[in-house]
Amino acid sequence: MLPNSIIKFLNSLHHKQIKQFNPVGGGSINHAYRYSVDGKDFFIKYNNEVEGIIEKEVGGLKSIAKFNCIATPEVIAFEQMDGYEVLIMSYIQGGLKTANAWENFGKQLAAMHQKPAPYYGWHQDNFIGSLPQSNEKRDDFIEFFIHQRLKPQIRLAQQHQYFASKELSLFENLFQKLDTILPVTKPSLVHGDLWSGNFMIGEKNTPYLIDPSIHYNFRETDIAFTHLFGGFDSKFYDAYHHHFPLDPGFQDRISLYNIYPLLVHLNLFGSGYYGSVMNSLNQYVR
Repeated sequence: MLPNSIIKFLNSLHHKQIKQFNPVGGGSINHAYRYSVDGKDFFIKYNNEVEGIIEKEVGGLKSIAKFNCIATPEVIAFEQMDGYEVLIMSYIQGGLKTANAWENFGKQLAAMHQKPAPYYGWHQDNFIGSLPQSNEKRDDFIEFFIHQRLKPQIRLAQQHQYFASKELSLFENLFQKLDTILPVTKPSLVHGDLWSGNFMIGEKNTPYLIDPSIHYNFRETDIAFTHLFGGFDSKFYDAYHHHFPLDPGFQDRISLYNIYPLLVHLNLFGSGYYGSVMNSLNQYVR
């Protein structure tokens, strides 16, 4: 059940005594509930374990909304109280993932990726899952990918004793080869954690982005992420490619970009992801 301080805050926010809160599953980091006021549904999530995680999510949702390319749930309120971060949003009633919905998603994500961005990184650090994510600004994608994405996770994996000299040597070899693997890049606004659990389809085939790990990055990293756990419907990829074609050879680079989220999973969930990291790494270095 929600803490009393949060219930009191919601009663004050809505000027109503809210009687019922229904748990919403699907997340492993935050507590989440659905509730109704005067026939309108709301979604609340809160966290008191990872400081700043919901605050950064709010900033990400608002930044995506400003681009006006793809929908996000409306942020109703954000509050910090008694050690909790609390976010209230509009509740999105999930709809069917129809062919039209997938096509809309691909088209709208392409539109977001086409907006020009000034650098790689972001104006502040944020999170990937529950892990801190460094977003120091860089002008070069390879520098950003190495120093702001791979190296922090590699260091963490060393601390967890998953990596020793053998693995570190392979990564150093990879770093030396990146300029021969990657195409010319430009930064775009990316979701940053775009797996199937971080988007929804609402009414009228409308896609919504949720739980962003937002920053400016090479757009191929976002599309690669969609392939990590089985991939999206082909209608999504067809629509995206129609509106913003990917560079030749993208399929050969998917495993490269996904070394980063696999490292994150290794550091979050343990050694079961070691093999996946090394399989991806060994596609590019021996």
